[in-house]
Amino acid sequence: MKEVGTVNRIEGQSVFIECGDTSACKGCSAGSFCKTKGREIEALNSRDIPLHSGDRIEIYLPPGRTIFSGFIVLIFPLLMFILAFVLTGTALPESDEGTRALFGLIGLAAGFGVSFLYNSIAKKKNFPEITKKLD
Repeated sequence: MKEVGTVNRIEGQSVFIECGDTSACKGCSAGSFCKTKGREIEALNSRDIPLHSGDRIEIYLPPGRTIFSGFIVLIFPLLMFILAFVLTGTALPESDEGTRALFGLIGLAAGFGVSFLYNSIAKKKNFPEITKKLD
């Protein structure tokens, strides 16, 4: 996934980019409800491209990494809820649905905890990368 933006500020290899209307935005009907206009994205300048505030750049985030990040944040906690709910029913066959739901919520919280830890550890790995400076 490619995105074009303008450099706001630079802190080491981290570059903070403001993204505005892109080709994907032009076909969208969200209009004034959209929160992506003017958003700031942190990207890595691992190629050491000389940049200054106000430069237009292109960033790239591989689709596989985007899908995996979405899975970790959204789907993994839900799977943990289902797993905890089912395992509680198997381990405690006399338990009612309220008990199973409680353990499911504990599993959900654990899933969000694991997701948070993973994102904290692999934070720099999941950032978009600056591919080129545009004229």
